[in-house]
Amino acid sequence: KQWYQRRVRGHTMRLTALCLLLFLAPCCTWGVPQPTRKWKFDATLDHFSYSPESAETFVLRVFEYDSHWTNKSGPLFVYTGNEGPLESFYNNTGFMFDIAPQFNALIVFIEHRYYGESIPWGSAEAAFTPDGLRYLSSMQATADFADVIKYYKETYNIDQVVSFGGSYGGMLTAWMRLRYPQLVDVALAASAPLPMMAKTAKPKQKFFEIVTNDFGAVNKRCPVVTRDGFTKLYETVKLSGYEDIITSNFRLCKRFNMSQFDHLVGWVRNSMLMMAMVDYPYPAEFFGDLPAWPVTAACNLMLDEMDESGDEMRALAVAAGLFYNGTSGTKECFDIYEDFIECADITGCGTGPAAIAWDWQCCTEFQLAVPSNNQSDMFPPFNWGPKVVDKYCKEKYGVTPDPVRASMNYWGADFRAASNIIFSNGLLDPWHAGGVLEDVNPTVKAIIIKEGAHHLDLRGSNPEDPQSVIVARKQEVALIKQWLNEAR
Repeated sequence: KQWYQRRVRGHTMRLTALCLLLFLAPCCTWGVPQPTRKWKFDATLDHFSYSPESAETFVLRVFEYDSHWTNKSGPLFVYTGNEGPLESFYNNTGFMFDIAPQFNALIVFIEHRYYGESIPWGSAEAAFTPDGLRYLSSMQATADFADVIKYYKETYNIDQVVSFGGSYGGMLTAWMRLRYPQLVDVALAASAPLPMMAKTAKPKQKFFEIVTNDFGAVNKRCPVVTRDGFTKLYETVKLSGYEDIITSNFRLCKRFNMSQFDHLVGWVRNSMLMMAMVDYPYPAEFFGDLPAWPVTAACNLMLDEMDESGDEMRALAVAAGLFYNGTSGTKECFDIYEDFIECADITGCGTGPAAIAWDWQCCTEFQLAVPSNNQSDMFPPFNWGPKVVDKYCKEKYGVTPDPVRASMNYWGADFRAASNIIFSNGLLDPWHAGGVLEDVNPTVKAIIIKEGAHHLDLRGSNPEDPQSVIVARKQEVALIKQWLNEAR
């Protein structure tokens, strides 16, 4: 524990200094206020059939904040919920709260069905079975959002609506503008890899290549040590007594054996890609208790350990541990099966019931086949291709992904006929490779954030924000104002 705490002490000092700065500041613009109202909407179980089940309902959580809705005359700002509990996205989308006073906007966050507390039949036991999961899809979710928006427009006589979303939520918010243009006037879709999901575009860069470049930008040694660390891990399992060597180096709670090998590799890979995704310029707790610029922190931890011990595998283990242990370093050991759950999404499905829900969606609508090759990237070769995913999904749920249907349902990510959509992408985010990176037409705009990680622009403003995200947010506000004015 001492060697870990020694290496994160510098990050802790920087965190303390930042907290002091914010305490002395007149206001903390990155803070998100508590909802002024939490309520539950009776959502239709099945929007697309006339079966008896279509008449069933379940409760959908909605968070509301109306302190900026002066004179009850401004637009509705809606966040289209992601693959997780609503609190996580509410607390990490400060941009909506920062700009709401400029619009006198009412803010609403809607939870995605099957996530958080919005579970059909009110029972995880009933919902999370192959039969119960049949009502989980992005089309059902967008229909839920449409009903909630319609309720607000009719109940409060709201004229205009702006939808916001990041990652999968960004995909949903773009689809809301496409499927329900009568309800949504403007959409801001951040870090939304729609072309990749629709299989309509071949990315110029591969996902894991971008992760590798992120680490290489900190120090060229980091990808080299990472690659060598994986190589040594593969070599170590051939040695007598490898069980104790790997258990010790990775600080595992349970003694290692070969049945855990692939999962351990996935645990390390998941750590590094997640830190690349959330490589924010200040400490954040979106996916874990991470320091500012976690890729830099992990790279420095890796190189410190390498310089001290000369052991590439141990250096790899130290860097990977940052994501699961955070800046506090309180874990005495790692339970790799508790930290990381393998699923149809090679980049991870999270943990708990949400992991089952997202796994199902990746086994039906979204085929996330993202391989690594150890040539353009620093990770071991892993062909997580369509055939492998099909086999996994068939064995687990009795289904296989059908990305063609999803692509057809959403116009194959062809936005030439669309309007009033902003697609923002950060170049530090591995998912930007699958995003909309160029303007499609005068009213479907792409905004690129050079120092931006996964939907950084949707987070609240912070003194540590790079100039590129400050500029991007100004562009987003200007476009929203322009398009709302033109729609009046």
